[in-house]
Amino acid sequence: MTQAMPDRTKDGRARWEGVREVMGMSWPIVLGSLSYTIMEFADRIMVAQLGTESIAAVGSAGVWAFLLSTLFLGIVGCVNTFVAQSLGRGNAETAGSYTWQGLYIGLGAGAATLLLWPMADGLFHSMGHSPAVTALETGYFRVRLLGYVPMAWSSALVAFFTAIGRPKVTMYIALVANGCNILLNYFLIFGHAGFPRLGVNGAALATIISQWLHAALLLALFLRPAMDAAYNTRRSYPFHARRARDLLRIGLPSGLTFLMDVATWGVFVSFIVGRFGDAPLAANNIAVSFMSVSFMPAVAVNQAITAIVGRWVGRGDIPTAKARTYTALRICIAYMVCMGLVFAVSGGVLIRLIFSSDPVVINLGHRLLILAAVFQAFDATNIVCMGALRGAGDTRWMMWITFFAAYVFFLPLAGVIALLFNGGAYGAWIGATIYIFLLSGVLFARFRGERWRHINIFSAP
Repeated sequence: MTQAMPDRTKDGRARWEGVREVMGMSWPIVLGSLSYTIMEFADRIMVAQLGTESIAAVGSAGVWAFLLSTLFLGIVGCVNTFVAQSLGRGNAETAGSYTWQGLYIGLGAGAATLLLWPMADGLFHSMGHSPAVTALETGYFRVRLLGYVPMAWSSALVAFFTAIGRPKVTMYIALVANGCNILLNYFLIFGHAGFPRLGVNGAALATIISQWLHAALLLALFLRPAMDAAYNTRRSYPFHARRARDLLRIGLPSGLTFLMDVATWGVFVSFIVGRFGDAPLAANNIAVSFMSVSFMPAVAVNQAITAIVGRWVGRGDIPTAKARTYTALRICIAYMVCMGLVFAVSGGVLIRLIFSSDPVVINLGHRLLILAAVFQAFDATNIVCMGALRGAGDTRWMMWITFFAAYVFFLPLAGVIALLFNGGAYGAWIGATIYIFLLSGVLFARFRGERWRHINIFSAP
């Protein structure tokens, strides 16, 4: 007769307690993260029907439109850290105030829009893409700039609802916004039902309208009387200089980390892979589209573990914060390995069915997805550890390690393999694979070493 597995671990905790906490927080965020990733994926599926030049342009311009918003998104995303640690300390009344500071900082994204608009021509002409692709990139990028404020507001409000343990709120609103985006794509890209045929600019406009809807619905729920009673969401609207400084002190390194990370991939796509022509660029963008969808559960775990670690650190319980992170790692790695197998086995078929009939694009896209399958588990480690370190407030260290790893190691390595050794787009992705392997080891060692346990994110009142 076999012995049943004990219900509790040696320290007396329920064996599956960590799994329930991580999954209970993560699965609604999986659907909630549709608000950006699926908008991009839907855009690319529909735009792909316009031809190779259009899908190449949307992929590259979409990366840069997102890239230049990441500084604000990274800053206001740290609302999650402050609200979670406030709740862990028993200070629920400050949760609304930190969220309002995030909303005020998000208004700065509007000023960034005015500065970036005249830069579009120079930016995309410098990439060396074909004239047709460059013209499409410029138009798409400029329309997408109009979504910077709602993106920042949505990021702050999603962070709030995640930190208070209400991720289902963001899930339902994301589904509504994505439904709106897909419907508007159908009308505005192809000119159905009397709408003008706007092509790639129609895809950008559909995304902007959906982003404003997403932010407005989240704000309406944030201001409900029940939320105000629990977290001062109405009464704490005044600007609070000390809390804004706290958010900037922790959030600015996080925003710069986010900016550098996405900029790394923007440079990689536009200035390295894009040098090899429209077909390799389209294959790269298609592979990234599949990876973006597969990453959604991992990104959801990243957001969830930020809130979970923040709560336990706020309570002073470091062992539980680490245990929850290791549970999240196991879940995320198992999922990402399964997705990697799908990429390796069926990548070519999926590209042909969804995106392109061009044999060059299909062949290279499938080879890139096989490389993605190789690094999936390591990327899962990067995603979870970054979320855990952000929950602990260890954002400054992440900023410096991201800069060194990306600009001193990754981009030079990818450029050398792709350009000097004639590896092409595939060689550039080999460099990316090596980078992801090494970064995962560095991030895991930092989290396990516990130097973050002494960080205090709150300044003295």
